[in-house]
Amino acid sequence: MSIRNFLIAFFLLLLVSILGINLLVFFLPDTPILIPNFWLVYFYMAGITLLVYFLSIIGIKKAGENQPMILLGGLVIRLLCSLSLVLIYLQKTKIDPLIFIINFFSIYFLFTVFEIYCLLRNLRHQIKK
Repeated sequence: MSIRNFLIAFFLLLLVSILGINLLVFFLPDTPILIPNFWLVYFYMAGITLLVYFLSIIGIKKAGENQPMILLGGLVIRLLCSLSLVLIYLQKTKIDPLIFIINFFSIYFLFTVFEIYCLLRNLRHQIKK
């Protein structure tokens, strides 16, 4: 998967997920679905996804045999950045823990699954060469 194809798929993911979240909020107006500053958390996770993906791609192209370690390193970087966000966010705001857990992990897993899918497509293309 080229970087151009990744960016197209990434922005389609953003568009579809933003539309889905807004539709959910629209159809359930009386239910507290989103945490305060949800979009800040959402775009932080999107930025971390871009950063880790590009670092992983650079590492995969240069590392040769160490590709699995680079992929795992990217996932660890994502996890540490996400946990730092959680720590700072929970220190600054008082919110319902269940809503926060649902919001955070839905975003985290959405972007993690997307990133792993794209990285595996890159590895598959390299194996065929």
